Amino acid sequence: MNKRFTIVAAIVFLAAISRLLPHLPNFTPIGAMALFAGAYITNRFLAFITPLAAMLLSDALMGFNGWYFTEQTIAVYATFMLITLLGLSLQNNKSVVKIGLMSISSSLLFFVVTNLFVWIGGFYHKPELYPLNTAGLMECYTMAIPFFDKTLASDLFYNAILFGGFYLLQINIPSLKTEKVRS
Repeated sequence: MNKRFTIVAAIVFLAAISRLLPHLPNFTPIGAMALFAGAYITNRFLAFITPLAAMLLSDALMGFNGWYFTEQTIAVYATFMLITLLGLSLQNNKSVVKIGLMSISSSLLFFVVTNLFVWIGGFYHKPELYPLNTAGLMECYTMAIPFFDKTLASDLFYNAILFGGFYLLQINIPSLKTEKVRS
């Protein structure tokens, strides 16, 4: 393992562990850590595994907090893999504009995918929640809108911290700039 990978992985795990601190609902660094891992870990396998392992660890430390294995759980973890995939597109161009656009894209992706699975999950667990039709799907998305602003704000905030912080680290520790993350 090289120094750059170790530092990037540590940042990802610290971001995940920060979920244990008090925070506003839907205001966590989880989406940002997936985007960050994809952007800085060039070994694709590790780029996907690192944020998933960090997420699983933080879920475990929270006692899985009412967590049970459902289609929604699968959707959340799968969405973080998709966000990591978005991060891969940043590997060669980490401009502020591109990071901002990927932050917004990851928030929208999380909103669309996870709420789709809330709607699908309702069929099996609470069929009275949302009807199995277009109106039910639209109602599900409408009910989720009040949570979207916090997700978007947290993704923008934490991506600024993660990407900006690592940029500053690279300025102060030049070897972080040149090492490849190919562990």
